[in-house]
Amino acid sequence: MKNKIFIFFIAIALILSVGSVVANENIDDGLSVDDEIDEIQEVGVNNQVQEDILASDESEEDLSYSDDVDEIIGSPAYVNNGKVTNRYADGVIYEATFYDSEGYVLKDTSVFCGLDSKEFGYTGVTDSNGVAKFAIPAKIGNHKLYLISAYNIDNPVIDDINIFKVLTGNKNIKMYYDGGNTYSVRVYGDDGKPVSAGEKVTFYLENKKYTRSTDKNGYAKFKITSKPGIYQIGALYKDYAVLNTVLVKPVLKQLTTFKNKVVKPKIKFKVKFLGKNKKNKKIKVKFNKKTYKAKTNKKGIATFKLKTPKKVGYYKVVVSYKKCKISATYAKYYA
Repeated sequence: MKNKIFIFFIAIALILSVGSVVANENIDDGLSVDDEIDEIQEVGVNNQVQEDILASDESEEDLSYSDDVDEIIGSPAYVNNGKVTNRYADGVIYEATFYDSEGYVLKDTSVFCGLDSKEFGYTGVTDSNGVAKFAIPAKIGNHKLYLISAYNIDNPVIDDINIFKVLTGNKNIKMYYDGGNTYSVRVYGDDGKPVSAGEKVTFYLENKKYTRSTDKNGYAKFKITSKPGIYQIGALYKDYAVLNTVLVKPVLKQLTTFKNKVVKPKIKFKVKFLGKNKKNKKIKVKFNKKTYKAKTNKKGIATFKLKTPKKVGYYKVVVSYKKCKISATYAKYYA
């Protein structure tokens, strides 16, 4: 009987021992499975994040999200460096795009553009695309712009710009009629260098426009052939324009002064040509319904012998050279 009881306890001990081993094996297997589950979950999360990023990239345009949000001193880039969109005599128009802290465009918001300083500059308001325009008057040369919104007051985005004139060399002109003078401009490209040959420039004079092309040095020229008068003349290249004044003076000068008493059958009448290349200029004189012609000598003087009118009265003499005309009135009396 004692032997049977002893054997029974031995059997129970063996069963418990085997159960313990099985339990331990099951526990070990359970930990391993959990670890694998964690791994799988972690991989799944990473894949999901990647999918979310790809989905975000595909929908950037719809979300107006910046596709090149950089980091500035550990912070998101709240401003994309802008560009000069127009230049004029005393400065530029500059545009930049502003973003909030999440990288979305900053709409309908007041922003600031400092000129060579964070303290001095110009304010603007962003549009629905986050773009703000600034009219910046500045001297010729290199300048720094400090672009600031409420999101980057401590870390402004800094952009370098070069102020230069797109059209140069233009100036007011004083000239004699038919002097062969030209109004010229030199055109500069976005790189600040003279453009090559073939760039189109439009000139405006007397409510008419004329197109000329630049030469290899970037110059465009327009010859002025207007009759005497004062005019405004302009040049336009793309959106850049300049405006000047042209004074065209009469090229003829009357040298003879008529006297009150004229008794000779012929009146000696002289005119001087004031422009360049004075010799052999064809001058006309209209007097008492008759036209007289003469050429200038090397000093630019043309001499006419006008027939004296028979009647007492006032007569007008008109001197002309191409489109240039001058006139004078004199009184004639018999002795």
